[in-house]
Formats: sequence, structure tokens, C-alpha cells
Amino acid sequence: MRVFVYGTLLSGLCRAAALKDATFLGAASTEGRLYNLGDYPGMLPGRGKVHGEVYQLDARTLDRLDGIEDYYPDCPESSLYLRRPVRVALLLDGCSLEADTYLYNAPIPESQRIAHGDYRRFLQQTGPAR
Repeated sequence: MRVFVYGTLLSGLCRAAALKDATFLGAASTEGRLYNLGDYPGMLPGRGKVHGEVYQLDARTLDRLDGIEDYYPDCPESSLYLRRPVRVALLLDGCSLEADTYLYNAPIPESQRIAHGDYRRFLQQTGPAR
């Protein structure tokens, strides 16, 4: 399975170790809207571009990510994030592929939007998570 990550799971960030057994496929982007939720970001569907990374991973690593993202496949209404398929474009060659990603499972005020869609850049501009 492939997963697109865009926040604290990005290489070099605080939860990247959760992907230690996964294979990095490359930097990528997908359509969506990125928001600052304080200590981590959230993505919602919509017009815009979100930047991140794509990984190939096994079932055990996927279970670990589901736990980090508070995603409960048998009880999505209680989940903080929902794991859903998206189309991503690899930045290296523009190749398009399908990967799952985690979408935030609640409305977010538009005032929290990260307009450029790049969480790593957001952290560089604002400093550590607030």
C-alpha cells in the first residue's frame, strides 16, 4: 500500500520514525487544502495543492499510522482523521499514482489555512508548532 503524508510524518519531523520500515517513493503533491491545527496539520478536500511525500508500506506500518492518526476503520465517525485514496503527482517525474492519505474529520476555520500547502515550509516560516 502507498501512503501520502504531509505533516509530522514527513522525513525529519517528529513522527517520521513511524515510517522507518516503509520505502520512500518520493516527494509529491495532491489536490487539497492544508490547515494549521496547532501541533500538527490537517488536510481537507478542495481546490489547492498540498505538498508531501509518498511511501510504500506494509500492513503493520499502516496499522501504526492509523493509530497515530486516530483513524478507526470500524468507527470512522469517532476518528480524528479518515484514511482515503487520493491521486498524487511525484515531483521528480510527474508520474501520477494513487495513495491513501489522512483527511481531517471535522471542519476547520478558513483562517487556519496554510495557503501554500507545504507544512515543512510553514514550520520554517513560523518556528516550532504552536
